[in-house]
Order: sequence, then structure tokens, then C-alpha cells
Amino acid sequence: MRSGRITDQQVAEVVELALDPVVFAVRAEEERVNEQERIDALIEAVERELAAEERTESVRLTRNMTDPVFARRSRRRSGRVALRRLPAGSPGATLAEFDGEAA
Repeated sequence: MRSGRITDQQVAEVVELALDPVVFAVRAEEERVNEQERIDALIEAVERELAAEERTESVRLTRNMTDPVFARRSRRRSGRVALRRLPAGSPGATLAEFDGEAA
């Protein structure tokens, strides 16, 4: 089996293409968009969990299954659990960026 032979001109073209600022900018933009999509998906998942907990709380209150204080505490607790489920290394995982909503 024969292997292809890379000439110096081919290497120069590949290196030039890899170092091209336009190509680099496009790659950086694609990475930023992918990261933003992952962050949006995490936020959406947390919002769904919080909405489900809020519905659960309203059902509890309307059916007199528990008192309002317990329901409010349960809602706060579920919010903290949802925030803890965020990956530690992801942007936005710090509580400071949630403007006090975690408390």
C-alpha cells in the first residue's frame, strides 16, 4: 500500500489555512454559539423544574394538603436543589450571577 507524500507546498497551505484569522474567528464564533446553546439548555431545564415545583406547591395550597409556610419552604428548597444540579464548571453556575434568586 502506498502512502501519500506531502510536499512542502501542501504543508505550507494547510498551516496558512489553519492560521488564517478569518478561519480562526469562525471557529471561535462556532464554539461560542455551541457553549451558549448548552447554557440555554441548562437554564431551560432549571426553569422547567422550578415551574413543576411551583405547580406542585399551588396544588398543595388549593387542596389544603399543607400549610402555606411549608409550601413556601418546599419551593425555596427545590430552587436550591435545581441550582445545585448545574455543572460546577459552567458559566452561570455561581450564585452571584443569579441576583439573589437562590435565597
